[in-house]
Amino acid sequence: MVATQKAAKGFRIPKRTARLQFEDDYDGAEVVVRLDVPVGTFLSIQDLIASERQLEVFHLFGESILVEWNLQDDDGKPYPCTGNGMNQIPIDLANIILQQWVEVTTQPSDPLG
Repeated sequence: MVATQKAAKGFRIPKRTARLQFEDDYDGAEVVVRLDVPVGTFLSIQDLIASERQLEVFHLFGESILVEWNLQDDDGKPYPCTGNGMNQIPIDLANIILQQWVEVTTQPSDPLG
């Protein structure tokens, strides 16, 4: 028996996102984040968190994971949806965003049915 090989077709990995949900003081805030983040980026964020380098954590998160948001300052000027923007918002909101993203990205997928 002779085995034949077919050329493998390329597979494009889908780009999934999630819209984070907020309550209380941040009800109405809309933040969309990437779910399909490269392993290296995810591990870099974990390393930065472990080493307590918060400014770098939020900057990398904003540059690599944020897709869009509707956050504005007191004058109604939008915060940039970037690493610099993450470093301009209140620390409690930044921590909530990061925590929710970690929860969403690390939860197991639904089993195949």
